[in-house]
Amino acid sequence: MKLKFLTAFFSAILLPFFVYSVGPYKAGDQLTVHAVSGLVLRETASPSGKKIRTLEYGTTVTVLADGLKKTPHSVELTKGYSIKGYWVKVRSGEGKEGFVFDGYLSRYKIPASLPNDLDPNDPEGIMTLPERYLVLNSPRKGGKVDLQKYETTYQHFKQAYANGDEVEVNTGEGGSEYSIRFHKPVTVEEAYLIGKELWFGMSDMNAKTSLRKGNLVLNSEDGLMEAEVALKDGFVYLFLRRAD
Repeated sequence: MKLKFLTAFFSAILLPFFVYSVGPYKAGDQLTVHAVSGLVLRETASPSGKKIRTLEYGTTVTVLADGLKKTPHSVELTKGYSIKGYWVKVRSGEGKEGFVFDGYLSRYKIPASLPNDLDPNDPEGIMTLPERYLVLNSPRKGGKVDLQKYETTYQHFKQAYANGDEVEVNTGEGGSEYSIRFHKPVTVEEAYLIGKELWFGMSDMNAKTSLRKGNLVLNSEDGLMEAEVALKDGFVYLFLRRAD
């Protein structure tokens, strides 16, 4: 009995960090490719399956079947951590059908979808980058909620979104921190892929991935920018930090 209790206890603690792929999906759902170098579409559910073509970053695919026997697959991200997932049968926009690794799929649009010039969701140009990205995927829910400010604080507030996401913006002398709390069941893998491109890809900066106290962390070469993915109270958080 004691052994069963301990097994259940540690499973409850460790399981969230071994979340597999994008959250639950079903046949007919549309998902977006978040692999910057593209995602290979194969004839069979195997990394050795015959290649049909490479689906480009940002390509939208439609899930064809979710009741197939799930074949697990993983890609090492950094020492001690791999992106884990399964093979899923999909159809591309041009009608090609096959199997892809779902560890690089998400319901979220890619950060590169953000307009380079005038953003129709931010015509006054006052939103921060995380705000612009979140509203690209879901409309705001209510207005900004002001939080405690100090003499050196420029702005500190929270903003909620209709899909359950929430962002906290805290900027001031010395730097800025933005924390995104994704709605359930967004996974650690999804948050990592979004954070990497949103924070570093948009600025063409290189970032090194590592593990810090069990959390995935990306750091810029100059040490001034950081992205961290953490699991708190059942939610996945993405922290984006920049030192001035």
